[in-house]
Amino acid sequence: MLAIVAGGCGGNSPPADLAPPDVLTWAREQFELEDYNAAAAGYRSFLFRDPLNPLSDSAQYMIAESELRAGHELEAADEFQRLATGRPNSPWADDAQYGVCRAYYEASPRVTLSQEFMERAIVECQRVLQFFPASELRPAAEAQLQSARHRLAEKSFTIGRYYYRRKFFESANVYFEKALAEQPAPELMPELLELLYLGYRRVGFDTEAATVRTRLLDGYPDSEEAARVASDGGHAG
Repeated sequence: MLAIVAGGCGGNSPPADLAPPDVLTWAREQFELEDYNAAAAGYRSFLFRDPLNPLSDSAQYMIAESELRAGHELEAADEFQRLATGRPNSPWADDAQYGVCRAYYEASPRVTLSQEFMERAIVECQRVLQFFPASELRPAAEAQLQSARHRLAEKSFTIGRYYYRRKFFESANVYFEKALAEQPAPELMPELLELLYLGYRRVGFDTEAATVRTRLLDGYPDSEEAARVASDGGHAG
Protein backbone atom coordinates (compact mmCIF):
# COMPACT_ATOMS: atom_id res chain seq x y z
CA MET A 1 0.00 0.00 0.00
CA LEU A 2 2.83 2.42 0.86
CA ALA A 3 4.47 1.75 -2.47
CA ILE A 4 1.25 2.55 -4.27
CA VAL A 5 0.81 5.81 -2.36
CA ALA A 6 4.43 6.87 -2.85
CA GLY A 7 4.92 5.83 -6.42
CA GLY A 8 1.43 6.00 -7.82
CA CYS A 9 0.02 3.64 -10.39
CA GLY A 10 -0.35 5.91 -13.43
CA GLY A 11 1.99 6.75 -16.25
CA ASN A 12 2.63 10.17 -14.73
CA SER A 13 4.23 8.76 -11.58
CA PRO A 14 7.72 7.34 -11.02
CA PRO A 15 8.15 3.57 -10.81
CA ALA A 16 7.41 2.31 -7.31
CA ASP A 17 10.69 0.41 -6.99
CA LEU A 18 13.00 3.40 -7.49
CA ALA A 19 15.22 4.53 -4.63
CA PRO A 20 14.74 8.17 -3.51
CA PRO A 21 17.80 9.53 -5.39
CA ASP A 22 16.54 7.88 -8.56
CA VAL A 23 13.05 9.26 -8.01
CA LEU A 24 14.58 12.74 -7.79
CA THR A 25 16.47 12.15 -11.03
CA TRP A 26 13.28 10.91 -12.66
CA ALA A 27 11.38 14.02 -11.54
CA ARG A 28 14.10 16.31 -12.89
CA GLU A 29 14.00 14.53 -16.22
CA GLN A 30 10.23 14.97 -16.46
CA PHE A 31 10.59 18.65 -15.69
CA GLU A 32 13.20 19.08 -18.42
CA LEU A 33 10.86 17.27 -20.80
CA GLU A 34 8.16 19.80 -19.81
CA ASP A 35 5.90 17.06 -18.48
CA TYR A 36 5.10 19.15 -15.44
CA ASN A 37 2.31 16.98 -14.08
CA ALA A 38 4.68 14.03 -13.99
CA ALA A 39 7.43 16.18 -12.49
CA ALA A 40 5.15 17.29 -9.65
CA ALA A 41 4.21 13.68 -8.98
CA GLY A 42 7.88 12.70 -8.95
CA TYR A 43 8.91 15.40 -6.51
CA ARG A 44 6.00 14.50 -4.24
CA SER A 45 7.04 10.87 -4.34
CA PHE A 46 10.59 11.84 -3.41
CA LEU A 47 9.38 13.82 -0.39
CA PHE A 48 7.15 10.96 0.70
CA ARG A 49 9.99 8.44 0.52
CA ASP A 50 12.69 10.62 2.08
CA PRO A 51 11.13 13.61 3.91
CA LEU A 52 14.29 14.42 5.89
CA ASN A 53 16.56 14.56 2.87
CA PRO A 54 18.64 17.80 2.69
CA LEU A 55 17.09 18.39 -0.74
CA SER A 56 13.53 18.31 0.60
CA ASP A 57 13.11 22.10 0.45
CA SER A 58 14.23 22.28 -3.15
CA ALA A 59 11.90 19.38 -3.96
CA GLN A 60 9.00 21.21 -2.32
CA TYR A 61 9.84 24.28 -4.39
CA MET A 62 9.91 22.21 -7.55
CA ILE A 63 6.49 20.74 -6.77
CA ALA A 64 5.14 24.29 -6.74
CA GLU A 65 7.05 25.34 -9.84
CA SER A 66 5.83 22.27 -11.71
CA GLU A 67 2.23 22.98 -10.73
CA LEU A 68 2.58 26.57 -11.90
CA ARG A 69 4.00 25.57 -15.27
CA ALA A 70 1.27 22.97 -15.65
CA GLY A 71 -1.28 25.77 -15.38
CA HIS A 72 -2.45 24.90 -11.87
CA GLU A 73 -1.91 28.37 -10.41
CA LEU A 74 -3.88 28.04 -7.17
CA GLU A 75 -2.34 24.66 -6.38
CA ALA A 76 1.07 26.21 -7.03
CA ALA A 77 0.28 29.12 -4.71
CA ASP A 78 -0.56 26.66 -1.93
CA GLU A 79 2.65 24.69 -2.49
CA PHE A 80 4.81 27.81 -2.56
CA GLN A 81 3.06 29.10 0.56
CA ARG A 82 3.71 25.84 2.38
CA LEU A 83 7.45 26.28 1.91
CA ALA A 84 7.55 30.04 2.50
CA THR A 85 5.65 29.90 5.79
CA GLY A 86 6.65 26.45 6.98
CA ARG A 87 10.37 26.88 6.37
CA PRO A 88 11.02 30.66 6.70
CA ASN A 89 14.75 30.13 7.29
CA SER A 90 15.23 27.93 4.25
CA PRO A 91 17.46 29.19 1.44
CA TRP A 92 14.39 28.62 -0.75
CA ALA A 93 12.04 30.74 1.37
CA ASP A 94 12.38 33.95 -0.65
CA ASP A 95 12.01 32.04 -3.92
CA ALA A 96 8.87 30.44 -2.52
CA GLN A 97 7.40 33.75 -1.35
CA TYR A 98 8.01 35.26 -4.76
CA GLY A 99 6.45 32.13 -6.21
CA VAL A 100 3.24 32.83 -4.30
CA CYS A 101 3.13 36.26 -5.90
CA ARG A 102 3.78 34.82 -9.37
CA ALA A 103 1.11 32.16 -8.95
CA TYR A 104 -1.63 34.58 -7.94
CA TYR A 105 -0.60 36.96 -10.72
CA GLU A 106 -0.95 34.18 -13.26
CA ALA A 107 -4.27 33.11 -11.72
CA SER A 108 -5.79 36.53 -12.26
CA PRO A 109 -8.27 36.67 -15.13
CA ARG A 110 -8.36 39.27 -17.86
CA VAL A 111 -8.80 42.85 -16.74
CA THR A 112 -12.58 43.04 -17.24
CA LEU A 113 -13.20 40.30 -14.68
CA SER A 114 -12.65 40.15 -10.93
CA GLN A 115 -9.16 41.06 -9.79
CA GLU A 116 -9.25 39.20 -6.46
CA PHE A 117 -6.15 37.19 -7.29
CA MET A 118 -4.31 40.26 -8.55
CA GLU A 119 -4.92 41.88 -5.19
CA ARG A 120 -3.51 38.78 -3.54
CA ALA A 121 -0.48 38.98 -5.84
CA ILE A 122 0.17 42.53 -4.65
CA VAL A 123 0.04 41.44 -1.02
CA GLU A 124 2.37 38.50 -1.60
CA CYS A 125 4.90 40.56 -3.60
CA GLN A 126 4.93 43.14 -0.82
CA ARG A 127 5.83 40.34 1.59
CA VAL A 128 8.89 39.52 -0.50
CA LEU A 129 10.06 43.11 -0.05
CA GLN A 130 9.13 43.15 3.63
CA PHE A 131 10.54 39.83 4.80
CA PHE A 132 13.40 39.37 2.31
CA PRO A 133 14.73 42.90 1.71
CA ALA A 134 18.20 41.65 0.72
CA SER A 135 16.96 38.93 -1.63
CA GLU A 136 18.29 38.80 -5.16
CA LEU A 137 14.65 38.44 -6.19
CA ARG A 138 13.80 41.93 -4.93
CA PRO A 139 13.99 43.61 -8.40
CA ALA A 140 11.80 40.90 -9.92
CA ALA A 141 9.29 41.21 -7.07
CA GLU A 142 9.21 44.99 -7.47
CA ALA A 143 8.58 44.64 -11.21
CA GLN A 144 5.80 42.09 -10.61
CA LEU A 145 4.27 44.36 -7.99
CA GLN A 146 4.26 47.32 -10.37
CA SER A 147 2.70 45.21 -13.13
CA ALA A 148 -0.02 44.02 -10.76
CA ARG A 149 -0.81 47.56 -9.72
CA HIS A 150 -1.02 48.61 -13.37
CA ARG A 151 -3.52 45.81 -14.00
CA LEU A 152 -5.72 46.87 -11.08
CA ALA A 153 -5.63 50.48 -12.24
CA GLU A 154 -6.58 49.42 -15.76
CA LYS A 155 -9.61 47.59 -14.41
CA SER A 156 -10.73 50.60 -12.37
CA PHE A 157 -10.25 52.84 -15.38
CA THR A 158 -12.27 50.49 -17.58
CA ILE A 159 -15.16 50.58 -15.12
CA GLY A 160 -14.89 54.37 -14.83
CA ARG A 161 -14.98 54.79 -18.59
CA TYR A 162 -18.04 52.52 -18.75
CA TYR A 163 -19.89 54.80 -16.33
CA TYR A 164 -18.62 57.94 -18.06
CA ARG A 165 -19.93 56.87 -21.45
CA ARG A 166 -23.33 56.25 -19.89
CA LYS A 167 -23.22 59.71 -18.26
CA PHE A 168 -23.01 58.42 -14.68
CA PHE A 169 -20.31 60.96 -14.00
CA GLU A 170 -20.15 60.74 -10.22
CA SER A 171 -19.61 56.98 -10.36
CA ALA A 172 -17.10 57.43 -13.17
CA ASN A 173 -15.09 59.91 -11.12
CA VAL A 174 -14.94 57.51 -8.18
CA TYR A 175 -13.36 54.82 -10.34
CA PHE A 176 -11.03 57.26 -12.09
CA GLU A 177 -9.74 58.40 -8.70
CA LYS A 178 -9.37 54.78 -7.65
CA ALA A 179 -7.33 54.09 -10.79
CA LEU A 180 -5.02 57.00 -9.97
CA ALA A 181 -4.47 55.66 -6.46
CA GLU A 182 -3.59 52.22 -7.85
CA GLN A 183 -0.61 53.58 -9.80
CA PRO A 184 -1.61 53.15 -13.46
CA ALA A 185 0.83 52.58 -16.30
CA PRO A 186 2.23 55.85 -17.73
CA GLU A 187 0.58 55.30 -21.10
CA LEU A 188 -2.85 55.24 -19.44
CA MET A 189 -2.39 58.51 -17.58
CA PRO A 190 -3.28 61.12 -20.26
CA GLU A 191 -6.64 59.57 -21.10
CA LEU A 192 -7.40 58.93 -17.45
CA LEU A 193 -6.65 62.52 -16.46
CA GLU A 194 -8.63 63.94 -19.38
CA LEU A 195 -11.72 61.91 -18.53
CA LEU A 196 -11.43 62.75 -14.84
CA TYR A 197 -11.12 66.43 -15.72
CA LEU A 198 -14.21 66.25 -17.92
CA GLY A 199 -16.06 64.21 -15.32
CA TYR A 200 -15.40 66.80 -12.64
CA ARG A 201 -16.60 69.54 -14.96
CA ARG A 202 -19.82 67.62 -15.59
CA VAL A 203 -20.68 67.50 -11.89
CA GLY A 204 -19.58 71.07 -11.18
CA PHE A 205 -16.40 70.27 -9.24
CA ASP A 206 -14.46 73.13 -10.79
CA THR A 207 -11.63 73.23 -8.25
CA GLU A 208 -10.93 69.52 -8.63
CA ALA A 209 -11.19 69.82 -12.41
CA ALA A 210 -8.62 72.62 -12.43
CA THR A 211 -6.21 70.54 -10.34
CA VAL A 212 -6.50 67.57 -12.70
CA ARG A 213 -6.14 69.85 -15.72
CA THR A 214 -2.89 71.25 -14.36
CA ARG A 215 -1.60 67.75 -13.67
CA LEU A 216 -2.35 66.69 -17.23
CA LEU A 217 -0.82 69.79 -18.86
CA ASP A 218 2.32 69.71 -16.68
CA GLY A 219 2.86 65.96 -16.73
CA TYR A 220 1.93 65.11 -20.31
CA PRO A 221 2.22 68.35 -22.29
CA ASP A 222 2.81 66.63 -25.64
CA SER A 223 -0.19 64.33 -25.45
CA GLU A 224 -3.30 64.71 -27.57
CA GLU A 225 -5.36 64.78 -24.39
CA ALA A 226 -3.38 67.75 -23.07
CA ALA A 227 -3.85 69.59 -26.36
CA ARG A 228 -7.61 69.12 -26.20
CA VAL A 229 -7.86 70.20 -22.60
CA ALA A 230 -5.57 73.20 -23.13
CA SER A 231 -7.82 74.54 -25.84
CA ASP A 232 -10.99 73.46 -24.04
CA GLY A 233 -11.71 71.34 -27.08
CA GLY A 234 -12.42 68.22 -25.03
CA HIS A 235 -16.01 67.24 -24.64
CA ALA A 236 -17.83 64.55 -22.69
CA GLY A 237 -18.77 62.14 -25.43
